[in-house]
Amino acid sequence: MAEDTRNKILESAVELFSKSNYHAVSMTEIANGADISKGTLYWYFDSKEELFREIAVNGMDYFYNQFKRIAQTDKNSEEKINNLIQFVLNTLVKHLNMLDVFRNNVELISNDFKNNIEAKHQKNIDIVAEIIKQGIDEGLIKDEKPCDISTMLLSVLFTPHTNELFEKAENKESKIKFIYDFIMNGISRKEHHDAE
Repeated sequence: MAEDTRNKILESAVELFSKSNYHAVSMTEIANGADISKGTLYWYFDSKEELFREIAVNGMDYFYNQFKRIAQTDKNSEEKINNLIQFVLNTLVKHLNMLDVFRNNVELISNDFKNNIEAKHQKNIDIVAEIIKQGIDEGLIKDEKPCDISTMLLSVLFTPHTNELFEKAENKESKIKFIYDFIMNGISRKEHHDAE
């Protein structure tokens, strides 16, 4: 029961933060969205800042843990990149408004919090760079700086326009394949020439 209430609060907060910036959302609105009293909300979270921090930190940690799991498998780099792209896009399709939560709000909390999120983002870049390094060693990926490629790959996946791509997509699997092909054509070591 307590876990259900906590999840309702988090869902309500994500919904509201994704539509408005941090300062425009009230604890009363979050409580109403979760169908609980404001007192119950404060039983779970001492402040709006604590609630937002939990959403942001849990989200970053969730992606890092999954990226690490993918990186530590014994698959080749192409399979790992495919799994990573599938995981990110499928997660974002289920939670399309999560990108808006980050984009609309992270800078509004505090410099310390922003720095904490940036450090977590760097950890995500670093773990994906391990997969890129493997791809370079296997001859699949261009011999460029792994962190640069990782940064670009994550930028493509976490673009603010992901919502637009998937909201209008009739076939989400074909859209995921399109994005995978787009990324792999960009980082592949193979030279692409026009047909002679």
